[in-house]
Order: sequence, then structure tokens, then C-alpha cells
Amino acid sequence: MIKAYNEQWIYNREVLAQAERWHRQQLISDNQMEAIRNTYPVEFRQTNGFLEIGLFLFTTVAILACYLLPASMFSIFSVSTTYALFNILSGIGIGVVGQFLIKRKLLYRNGIDNAFVVTTAGFLAFGFNQLLPNGLSTAEHCFLTLPVLVLVLIYFGDTLIALFTLGTFYTGIFDGLLNYSWGKDALPFVMMGISVLIYLTVRQFMLQNPREVYYTDPLNLAQWISLVVLAASGNYFVVRELNGLLLRASPTSLHLSEAPQISLAWLFWVLTFLIPGIYLWQGLRRRNRMLLILGVLGLIAAVITLHDYTALVPLNVALTIGGFLLIGIAVGCIRYLSEPKYGFTDAPDDDSPDAFFLNAATVAAVQAAGAAQQPKNDLRFGGGNFGGGGSEGTY
Repeated sequence: MIKAYNEQWIYNREVLAQAERWHRQQLISDNQMEAIRNTYPVEFRQTNGFLEIGLFLFTTVAILACYLLPASMFSIFSVSTTYALFNILSGIGIGVVGQFLIKRKLLYRNGIDNAFVVTTAGFLAFGFNQLLPNGLSTAEHCFLTLPVLVLVLIYFGDTLIALFTLGTFYTGIFDGLLNYSWGKDALPFVMMGISVLIYLTVRQFMLQNPREVYYTDPLNLAQWISLVVLAASGNYFVVRELNGLLLRASPTSLHLSEAPQISLAWLFWVLTFLIPGIYLWQGLRRRNRMLLILGVLGLIAAVITLHDYTALVPLNVALTIGGFLLIGIAVGCIRYLSEPKYGFTDAPDDDSPDAFFLNAATVAAVQAAGAAQQPKNDLRFGGGNFGGGGSEGTY
């Protein structure tokens, strides 16, 4: 499949990133590190995060400035088709220029190429929606736009496009269900079911394709978003307050001062605590940082939800007690994990486990340099995969 960026360089970039971590931990020598750089070259132009943001904003402003002058001329035409075709052609033109710069300047998530990708997708989607007949619902617009976003995502593998694609998909589901009389009641359960399906599908794809690093960031983002939506869809506060907003927005609104009680309230109270609890349990079991973070945040949100409707103590007292409790838990965990226990430790791991998940690619380069240094702590290389957004894998 033709893609915008050099896949081999992206793979090499991941190899070098892991090798750099090993080098900082003195697991490999300077000669071995140099051999890895020579074996896995990366020709992309590298920048830091702040510069990428600046380049993204500057490039976006420049593209919009070049677009607005001719757009003001086409927008005066009474036939909207002309303006729609202009926007589509603008998106195609911006995409071609962006692809030329990517190939010529060797850009990869440099800020400049991100701006071209986002504006390309925006103009294509905008122009395409202008061609659609009037009277379509928001859900219909979302589902008809999805193929455009998916094609851009497949070609560029951009994280922002993945965010827009997921947002469009969830918006389509949300608005589509509201068109049915039973949709509002089924909305939380449908959103939870779809989120579980997205998470399992993405996770299975990553397990079956451990070397597919081109889409690693979009796939990780999909897991994060699906798990967040799953927890939010089962949260009592979210379901009740959203139900209240929908009732107030309806034509027969009774101008309710507060959201009324929802049906199956006991089930949503259980899900409010159960879903984050499952995240935390699975995070501890799999040593998955993403699930641990979402589990802890979900339980904090569950406690806040409980306090919001029961309020046994004033808010300032509850915040003080909660702060002391969290500090105590943090200190206790730090002391307990000062020595590794059950595969967990408080020692920093440089955002990576001491095992590499690219089969044995890095080790091959190390061996090419002569394997001058033995790995520490009986470290074994190979196996595992790029799974999840945390430190899950085979050690």
C-alpha cells in the first residue's frame, strides 16, 4: 500500500529510540550504539516539540492566507457546487504540495507536514459536505464524511486525523441514535458496546502486527479514546446530566432546574465504580500504564460523582481529605516499591521496559559491532510487541 512516509525509516526510528535508552542505561557500548545508527539510518528531519507547534501554527496560517483570497471570489457564486469544487481542488492541491515537501525536505511529524495533512483533510471534508443535498442530519453528514477521513488517515497515519476520525464517528453514532424514540435510553449502552469493540479490534490488530509501527500512535490514541468513552458512558453523573441536557433541549422542555433521576440508576452507580476498577485490575495484571492511569482517574471521578449526589461533608473538607489520602497512597506506594515487587518498581524506566518489542532487530546491530558488553540482570532480547499505550509486554 502506498503511504506518505518511508515506512522503513519509521521502523528504524523506533529501533534507534530504544537503542538510545539502552545506551543511556549503559546496556550497550558506544561502539555498539554507533553500529546501530549505521545499520538503521533515519533521514527524517528532526525537531523538538515546541518548534513543531510553532511550525504547525505558522504553516496553517500561511495556507489559510493563500486560500482566503481566491476563496472570497468563489464564495460569491450563487451556485454552491462551484465553491464546493473549489474547496475540494484546494484540498487536493494542498495535499500535493504537502507530499512534495515531505519527499523533498524529508519531513515526518515536523509540524509543517502536520499542517498540510490537517488542512488537506479539512478542505476535502468541507467541500465534500457542500456537495451533499440539503436536509441531511448531522449523523448522515458524519458517516458520509468518514470515508474521506479514513483514506487520509490510511495514507498519512497522522494522529490528529485519527482524533478527527474518531470524533466524527462517535458524533455520528450519538446524533443518529437521538433520531429514534428509544435512542436516548439506549445511548449509553450503545456507546459502551462500540467503545469495547473499537478497543478490542485495535488491540488485536496491534498484537497480530507487532512490526506495523506506521500506525502505532493513531492506534494508541484509539485505545485511549475508546476506554475514556467507555468509562464516561457508564458514569452516573455523565448519563444523568446528559439526559437532563437533552430533555431541556427538546421542544417539549419543561425548563427543569436539575436533571431528573434516570432509569436503571443502580446499574449506572455500579458501572461508575466497576469500569474503572476493571481498568485498574487489568492494568496491574498486565502491567499496562494506560489502564493504570485510566483506572486511577476513573476511580477519582467515581468518588467525585458520589460526593456530588450524596455530599456527606462540605466540598472543601472533601477536597482536603481526598488530597491527604492521595498523598498518603502515593508515599506508601513509593516506599513499598522502592524494591521491585511483582514486576513493579518505583525506579524510573525512561518510559520504556528493558525489553525491546521489535523481535531482535536491535540485537542484530549490536552483534554486528562485536557484542562487547554483556546485558545486565540476565536481560533477554526479542519477543513481545508494540502493545497498548503503556509498559505492557513480555519481559
